[in-house]
Amino acid sequence: MSTQHRPPSLGDLPGTLIFDFSWLLVMAIGLMPIAEASLSRSPSVSMPTTIAFFVAVGSAVLLRRRYSWMGLVLHIFGQIAIWRSLFVMSLAIVLIAIPLE
Repeated sequence: MSTQHRPPSLGDLPGTLIFDFSWLLVMAIGLMPIAEASLSRSPSVSMPTTIAFFVAVGSAVLLRRRYSWMGLVLHIFGQIAIWRSLFVMSLAIVLIAIPLE
């Protein structure tokens, strides 16, 4: 049996909030090296990676009834790609801006 996927309606406020908050959270996690450098700590990679992965997958689990499987896979992939690019850029900024001791 074939079912046609309909995009979420504009009145789907909980889905929109989950979607937007997860993207905002992933982008904030990507900027963690700058926050860690301002706290005089060395930037870590493992904790932000774990958090970003679970935020991406967790938000996809919450959105699974609103989007198709392909949409969920693209959501996860997009969030991880955006997190990785922000993280690498902010880490490069920290490494260039902070002099070696």
